[in-house]
This record gives sequence, C-alpha cells and structure tokens, in this order.
Amino acid sequence: MSLSSLDILHIVAALSAILVCAHLGGFLACRIGLPPMIGELCGGLLLGPTVLQRIWPEGQAWLLPAPASDGGGVPPVLVVLDFCSTIGLLLLMFLGGLQLRRLMTRRDAASIGWISAMGVIVPVAGGLLMLEFIDVTPYLGSANSVAALKIVLLIELAITSIPVITRILLDLGLMNTRLARIVLSVAVIEDVLLYVALSIALGMAQASSQGDASLPSLLGLEPDSVAFMAWHVAASLLLLVWASLGGRRVNSDRHDLVSARHGLVRRSPLAWALISILAGTGLAMLLGLAPMFGALVAGIVASKQAGPSSVAAFQQIEALGHAFFIPIYFALIGISLDLVRDFDAPMTLGLLVFGTFFKYCGALGGALIAGERAVMANALAVSVNARGGPGLVVAASAFAAGIINPAAYTGFVVLALVTSVGAGIFLARLLRRSPEAFGEMQVPDESGTLRDRARRALRLRPPVSGDAA
Repeated sequence: MSLSSLDILHIVAALSAILVCAHLGGFLACRIGLPPMIGELCGGLLLGPTVLQRIWPEGQAWLLPAPASDGGGVPPVLVVLDFCSTIGLLLLMFLGGLQLRRLMTRRDAASIGWISAMGVIVPVAGGLLMLEFIDVTPYLGSANSVAALKIVLLIELAITSIPVITRILLDLGLMNTRLARIVLSVAVIEDVLLYVALSIALGMAQASSQGDASLPSLLGLEPDSVAFMAWHVAASLLLLVWASLGGRRVNSDRHDLVSARHGLVRRSPLAWALISILAGTGLAMLLGLAPMFGALVAGIVASKQAGPSSVAAFQQIEALGHAFFIPIYFALIGISLDLVRDFDAPMTLGLLVFGTFFKYCGALGGALIAGERAVMANALAVSVNARGGPGLVVAASAFAAGIINPAAYTGFVVLALVTSVGAGIFLARLLRRSPEAFGEMQVPDESGTLRDRARRALRLRPPVSGDAA
C-alpha cells in the first residue's frame, strides 16, 4: 500500500503535534516536581476528547480520526501511531529489563523476601475478598473475559514502579542507601511475577476474542482452563531462567560483543540489540505470552552485557526511546482518555483507597516481620506503593486487549498517577521533618552525610520527581 502526499502530511502533522505536547508537558512536569510521564500523558489529554474535542471537534477529528464504523478500514495515521506506540512499549519494557541487575545482599534478604511476599499476598488477598462482594462485569471490555479482568485488577493493586521510585530516590539523595537497595529489589521481584500474571490475562483475552497462531491456541488450550494457566506460568518461568543463564554466559565472556564472530554484531551492536528485542517479542508471542514480556526478557539478557560498545548501544536505544517512541506511547494513553465522560468517581475512589491501603499494609507488615524499625518500615511501605509506568502499561495493555472498558481504564490510570506523586511527596516531607531518621539507612560514600545530601536535594530540586516509565 502506498501513501498519498496528503496521508504523509497528515501523519507528519499528527506526530509533530503529539511530540510537541508530550515533551512540553514532560518539561513542565519536571519544573514543578512531577514525573515526566505525567506531563506526557497530560499533553495527550490536550489533544484528545478531554480537551481538544470539546473545544474544536472538527480539528480533533481531522488530526486523530476515528476508525470507520462501516468496516471501511483504519486511517493510515492511526496505523502509524499504533505502530509507534507499540515500539514505545517494547522499548520501555526493554529498558526496564536493563535495570534488573542483582540488587539483593545477604543482609537484606529477609526484608526483601518478606516485603515482596507480603506486598503481593496482602493486596491480592484483599482484592479477592473485594471481588466476592463487588460485581466487576460492568467494567468488562470487548473481550468479555471476567477471569482476565479480575487478574488485571489484582495486578493493579500489587504492582510497583521501578523507574519512578528510582528517580524519586535519586532526587532525594537516597539512592546510595539501604532503603533504595531494598525497595528496588522488591520492585524487581514483584514486577516480574505480576508481568507473568498480565501475560496470562492478555493470553486469555486474545484466545477468547479472536484466537491466534500461538502454541496454546494450536494445542487447543481453553483460555479459562488450568492447563492454559499452567502453560503460561511454565513458559514465563522458562524464559526467565533462559534469560538468567544467557546473561551469565555473556557476562563470563572476557571480550566485548563487538569481537564476537557474528558479522552483524561486529558491524552494529545497536542493530543486534534491536533485533534481540524483536526476537524476544516474537518468541513470547509464539509461546502465547504478552509481546512486552518478550521485550522485558530481552532487556534482562542484555543487562548482563557490560562491554563498552553494548553499553553505548543501550544508551542510543534509551535516547531514541525517550525522545520519540516512549513519549508517543504515554501521550496516546492521554489521548485515549475522556476524563469527563468516562470518569467513574466511586470506582476510582475505591481503587485509590483500597489499592493504597492493601499495598501499604502488606509491605509494612512484611518489613516489621523482618525486624525493620518503624520509620524504615513506613518509608519502605510508602515507596513500594508507587505504581507509575508499570501501572500505566498494565492499564493500557488491558484496555487495548479489550479486557477493561474506558471507565476501568481511567480509574487504573488515575491510580498509577496519584500513587506515584504521593510516594514522592511523602518521602520528601519525611526528609524535611527528620532527615536523621534515615541515618540507619546510610551507605557511606564521598558525597557527605545523609542529612547533608537530603538537605541539598530538597533545597535544589523539587520535592517529587519520576522517570518516563
């Protein structure tokens, strides 16, 4: 299919408008101390039905036309935007996988284990209890899979954002502390487990709606069957084991990848890294897993490659992703929201109250069981409550798969944004009031005492910050 000049102009105009609004929103968010992803999403709100459609419906309809209702096809501009958004999601997951390096130490093993376990068990148990009394069928999407909807709801209650909490800790001068090491280790463990669950939910939705060419479909596994869930759990764990073993093999090699025998690697480590993302995505889809899970696994494998050319390639991917594809992904989330029409106040308030309560109580209980002091346990419980980018990824993926409807989608997005901002505000306030309370978490370095670093962070930077994911 060839594009006309008008189609190309339309695509260029739409991409330009989205990128300008996303980056401007991200810039303004950083200036006032909010995570950039919130600004990028708000930039999308300006171009979507929340703002532009109500101010200038004709202009919004031309810039971002809706698919033809009579089966006449999808406008080329939407195809291109959907492609860019998909690439943004894959790059986001790949970059997240790059962060999954070994963080656990023997000293912190008990705290990490208890917080990880309780931080998942309590929200999931609380969510299951809620589901006994709440009818979730009004929030079903087009896939009409109640089981998948329940899984997504439980994931949203338990997930933690690695990038957002990382940036908050950096901005508050706490990155070189025991607090950061425990929080990031917990986030890694929880997110891997919950992405496995998301992969199962997406597999259910895909299999129940239209089928696919994956192995579970070819084997005739029913979406709600025990065999279907067992397949996804086993396939996910096998991929993670393979990623770990592959990472060790690469890490044990004394030579950089550029010296490998593969001609493609020698010619362009960047091309090899991009191909590994696509290969991981394709393998995950073949196994019936979510495409983004394959990109996450590819990132885990790549995180073990420490050669200079490999690191340079990863930096190029990160720069390209945060400059183009990832802002488009978050902006399109904002564009897809209608906060006026689809905002369900009782549902959203319930998610905020019960979601933060269950997660906080679970993490707090785990920290106290592990023997942490009250102030440390409180800081840990608040830190792991930030859902951030992963929360948005879960919401957007479930909405795109038809698992949830617009009202639930809007509620999940609000939950991710509010908990991310709230975690940063709480930790900044705690540091202002009594920075000496964090002395027990200090890891000696050359940048001064924890009190000095906290005061510098609070004086020179806004109180809250976050990453693009």
